[in-house]
Amino acid sequence: MKPQDDTTIVTAGDAAFAWGAFLLAASMRMNGMRQKLIVGVMEWPEQMKKRILSLGGVEVVDLPKDRRCVTCQKPALMNLERIDTSWVCWADSDGVAVGDISEWLKTPDEDEIAIRKYSPPPPDFTPENLEIWRRDVKQYTGKALDKPRYGTRMNAPFIVINRKHRDFLSRWQKQIESVLPADVEIIMKHGTAYFQTDESVLGSLLCFDPDAPKVVDDYKANGSADPNRYFAHFAYNPKPWQMWNSHSLKWHKVIAPVVEWAVDNGYVKERELPLALRKRWWPVFRALAFTAPWVWRGIKLRRRLFRK
Repeated sequence: MKPQDDTTIVTAGDAAFAWGAFLLAASMRMNGMRQKLIVGVMEWPEQMKKRILSLGGVEVVDLPKDRRCVTCQKPALMNLERIDTSWVCWADSDGVAVGDISEWLKTPDEDEIAIRKYSPPPPDFTPENLEIWRRDVKQYTGKALDKPRYGTRMNAPFIVINRKHRDFLSRWQKQIESVLPADVEIIMKHGTAYFQTDESVLGSLLCFDPDAPKVVDDYKANGSADPNRYFAHFAYNPKPWQMWNSHSLKWHKVIAPVVEWAVDNGYVKERELPLALRKRWWPVFRALAFTAPWVWRGIKLRRRLFRK
């Protein structure tokens, strides 16, 4: 069975990430990837749902409004009963497929999880935080290893796991709901054991849960196996569909073809795109990229002041 026949790809986002999810789905279809795509959406306009559904092989799952960030529903979406493939892949909605990455949608061993290890370990991978992880894993799963299985934690924008590990996904979701605040955003304050929220919780389980799948030694979705086929993740804010910044400009060469393909094939009209994705505006946003950090700080302040 080919990877595209036996893997379901899952992503999610609130209205601010709707264009990101559209770019992700469009990049997959542009590159000949036919896998079924499930998109968890929170408060999306109906027109955005129609656009992403028009790409074919896409299912939209409406998520209830929640003060907890959408990514904290990641394991629950990966564990949906309606998924009938042997493998499930999570891809963050602020990334695109560069080339056909179908080959990376399985692992050589069903007992392995494909996820990238941080190298070197991030600053929050401290003995103090590890002890909190170990304590919480033992409390919520009933057992924990005495020492961490890995010398670093994991980066989780792209994950592949066999569906035989559904119990593990359930434990991940349970622990997210147990140790994170009900109104948590994508990240918490520096110095906390769960700074990267759902990603940190996953790291705690992979390090200390004795029944967790083994992390692959050779993670390939970052282009290490083939520089022409990888998952490009836009890690910093603002995102490319909001405003280009000095970091995201390096991704322009992989995003521009996706936008042009979607317009040329009638999935979206150029006038419907956010300004940052409209071809005629690219020179302007490129020139203003240096101002993006200050603009984004203003946006975050406004959100904090008017958050419901």
